[in-house]
Amino acid sequence: MRSLFEQSVLAGIGLLSMTHEKAQKIVDELIRRGEVQKDEAKDWVESLVQRGEDERQSLRKLIHDEVKSSLDELGLVTKQDLQDLASKIETLGRQEKE
Repeated sequence: MRSLFEQSVLAGIGLLSMTHEKAQKIVDELIRRGEVQKDEAKDWVESLVQRGEDERQSLRKLIHDEVKSSLDELGLVTKQDLQDLASKIETLGRQEKE
């Protein structure tokens, strides 16, 4: 038997990969079983697709935040740091020529 955590992770991965086609197949199966009415199908499909997109966006933000936090902790140079340094060098070069 799978743990609740493992089931949650797998369900989340399923939501992340939810496409309109997959959502339609799921809703079609629910209609076939009588668990969803045909007139509700479009709303269900749109809801599943939107939930999948929301989950993807949340995961992207989480990954971005974690990577940024790790870079900050490691003290690695970022692209912005390099751009700032190049700007300062350029400013100093202009001042020296004056």
